[in-house]
Amino acid sequence: MTQRTMMRRTRIAAVIGGLLLAASVSAATWQEGNTYSAGTTVDYNGKTYTALVTHTAYVGANWNPASTPTLWKETGTSSSTPTPTTAPTTAPTATPVSTNAPTATPVITAKPTTAPTTAPTATPVSGVPAWSSSAVYNGGERVSYNGGVYEAKWWTQNNVPGADQWGPWKLISGTVATPTPTAVPTPTSVPTASPVPTVSPVPTATPVVTATPTPAPTATPCASNCPTLPKHAVVGYWHNFDNGSGVIRLKDVPDEYDIINVSFAEGDPWTKGKAVFTLDKLFNEADFLADIKLKQAAGKKVQVSLGGANGVIVLDSAAARDAFIASMGDIIAKYGFDGIDIDIENNLSIGAGEDFRNPTTPQVVNLVAGVKALKQRFGGSFSVTMAPEVAYVQGGYGVAGGIWGGYLGIIHGLRNELTMLHVQHYNTGGISGKDDKTYNQGTIDFQVAMTDMLLTGFNVGRDANKFFPPLRPDQVGIGLPSTAAAAPSGGYLSVADTQKALDCLMKLQNCGSYKPLVAQPDLRGVMTWSINWDKTSGYSFAKGHKAYLNTYPK
Repeated sequence: MTQRTMMRRTRIAAVIGGLLLAASVSAATWQEGNTYSAGTTVDYNGKTYTALVTHTAYVGANWNPASTPTLWKETGTSSSTPTPTTAPTTAPTATPVSTNAPTATPVITAKPTTAPTTAPTATPVSGVPAWSSSAVYNGGERVSYNGGVYEAKWWTQNNVPGADQWGPWKLISGTVATPTPTAVPTPTSVPTASPVPTVSPVPTATPVVTATPTPAPTATPCASNCPTLPKHAVVGYWHNFDNGSGVIRLKDVPDEYDIINVSFAEGDPWTKGKAVFTLDKLFNEADFLADIKLKQAAGKKVQVSLGGANGVIVLDSAAARDAFIASMGDIIAKYGFDGIDIDIENNLSIGAGEDFRNPTTPQVVNLVAGVKALKQRFGGSFSVTMAPEVAYVQGGYGVAGGIWGGYLGIIHGLRNELTMLHVQHYNTGGISGKDDKTYNQGTIDFQVAMTDMLLTGFNVGRDANKFFPPLRPDQVGIGLPSTAAAAPSGGYLSVADTQKALDCLMKLQNCGSYKPLVAQPDLRGVMTWSINWDKTSGYSFAKGHKAYLNTYPK
């Protein structure tokens, strides 16, 4: 977070091509959830469209041919008007039954939602579902395995119940032999019997699922598991070390800062996964604890930030993951921190082309599991923020692998726990936007183009089949240095120009050459490195931006 090396980005311009075929009389009706290759012709609402690029029409994304000119081109009028009415009934029977059924049954999107919910509550013993290596379980959910009933301590996937006494499962009962046969036949016979009688319900359920998941592509709306925050917030990093900016007492941080990230917790060099936080000798621990309570009493969130430019934590195994959960949990409990900020900038490199929806890098998988466990332990008011560098996020648009896109699996895996993502828009050089133009740090266009990618989503590695869904506006902020000295490799932007970028994003006003399609007035706000550096300019960053954000409805 303090010193960063400016990175040179190489971008390969995407060449989208393909011959557009004329619409044929027998064109199939467009169906949400299907994957379409470039050149495929479909009927939609009485018109014929041809796919410009290969893509998947994700359920709930509403990427129908009429509303997505970047994906489809209108090529004629459909020969038959009744087709749209008949096709959805026939097509879902032939196509979705084989496509949707596997999605709902194996992935346990529809069935398990009702099963796990009912099982633990209504029938905690006799109706316990069998453990599945592919299913995702949250803390409190129960499964049956080898005649025993187990309860998840925290978020887990593919961890065998009972295999590790320190693992994510605790044994509830070892004498229940009935649940296993009862649970297994139930899911097995339901899918077998379902497909036949459910031939009618499937089309009925499909439209419902199409309408209901509309908000789902982003993240679960803030309801019961979201910390209380101002609608628009100013976030700052407070560091308990002097890097040229000087140090200040936590109690002296201006009220304009809504979230204070205490920097940094780091990895213990002797124990993998173990997190440590050491208060500098310049501070008194009793005063520090009192200052945290003082800020919290004033309605501020005081979090601990993990990582930084020099912080390394290794999460390469289940043992390291559990050490992280235990040690970080102890730090949070000791100081009474409101949440955790993820600022890992080292030891994070993913495989080339690794799918962010199903990550395999242990560091990513274990960090996601660890943060979910902490959220589970400390409850709904526990906040989770992240401050990755641009290369780790938007850099994944050009290519996925190494550091490029390295955070996408973490963000996606924690999107329902995520309070705010404020990518560091500094020490980064130039990066390609979704329009394949390069934007340079320290400009209004850079702030707008990079932020717009998070608000609208983007294709990872320019692959339409790996679309990174947008985050909610209230989960997104812009990260900037408070002074030019705070970011030696560049990226500083004046308060006035930063607010022009915010005007563009939130009101579609004062835009430069990059202008978003939709205004996002609910954008959460801004983050800065650092509060200490901001002090050197009379807290111009915090005071200027808080006054600006206060002009929006609260």
